Amino acid sequence: MNQQMEKPSTNGEAVQKVMDAFTSFKASHDEKFNGLQEQADRLEEILNRPLNGIPKAEVSQPNRFAVTVSGKIVPVLGREDSLSNYFRPQPSYGEPEWNLEDFVRNSMGISSRSNSVLERGSSTVPEFLTSRIIDDIRAKNTLIKSGALTLPLDGKTVIGRIDTDPIAYLHAEGVDDIDLSLPVFSPVELDPGLIAVQIPLSVETVSDSSNLDLLLRTSIAAAVAKKLDTLGIAALLADANIPDSAIGEDTETWIGLITAAGSHIALNGDWPKAVISNAGDYTKRISQLGGDGHWVSKPPELLPMSDLFTTSMTAGKSIMGDFEKGLLLGMRQELRLEVVRWHQPGSASHLLVAYMRGAFYTVQPGSLYRQLKTVV
Repeated sequence: MNQQMEKPSTNGEAVQKVMDAFTSFKASHDEKFNGLQEQADRLEEILNRPLNGIPKAEVSQPNRFAVTVSGKIVPVLGREDSLSNYFRPQPSYGEPEWNLEDFVRNSMGISSRSNSVLERGSSTVPEFLTSRIIDDIRAKNTLIKSGALTLPLDGKTVIGRIDTDPIAYLHAEGVDDIDLSLPVFSPVELDPGLIAVQIPLSVETVSDSSNLDLLLRTSIAAAVAKKLDTLGIAALLADANIPDSAIGEDTETWIGLITAAGSHIALNGDWPKAVISNAGDYTKRISQLGGDGHWVSKPPELLPMSDLFTTSMTAGKSIMGDFEKGLLLGMRQELRLEVVRWHQPGSASHLLVAYMRGAFYTVQPGSLYRQLKTVV
């Protein structure tokens, strides 16, 4: 009877015990989940195939190497590969996944019980969603369609470029006939600049649009892809290391295209895998009529070549060659969002600013050729 009875807990103490128990349970659950995730990542690495059944890029392919991004080994991506294969959404415990729509609505004070986002005003988009948006950008980009590779970046990166190949010599026994010949390598610094997109958003659009997330992802991807095209093609046209036409080679005719391809292989280049022309030049080229009024079709020699076009290319010029060898897109694995509330109060309009860093780099200029209709 001398034993004292334990005092009943207050409501606050009881709630704290429940919270502590849940925290302990969640920590244990996350530890088990992360362990299973590591095992799945290792299995995917061995099989070179994600558990969703889509093949991953291989480091063993030509012109490929791997980098570490956010702790994951990611190979350089070809146009057929997807960055999103290497990132998974964080466990949401039954809650909706993070999305642009909920972030914008939350930032504008239009929240709901189903809102998956806690951030307001500014946020870094989760890795998995960023990787999907980068894939959308790549899918809309002409230079990527031509075969250019993509290198995800965590920060400033340097890769090597071959400027001059070594020379091989035939040796005769007992004769001093092997001269010293060294390849010349030079560094290419990948430190892409910032590309920003401003999207005005009315209160009505944000409140009423059931497909707002899709609209935002699509518009951001399209705008960034177009800007990367413009900047990348401008850099290719200005690159003095890329060989170009010694005489005029018409960009509006099939014969001009064949002549340019011939000039490229005369410089020890491979037969071009792709050509990017001005949209107007492309239209004129495919609209050629013979003397009898019939369409002049694409010559058989050019059938394997991807014939692409963009308004970002200057009329009277084109770029052709092996873009997989010659061109690389460096993309930082980070997308930032800012919502400026009441940007235009008179029209009840807010502003979404999205920005990320990316740029194209010429890594093997000899793999490309610049066709000029007129040589100055």
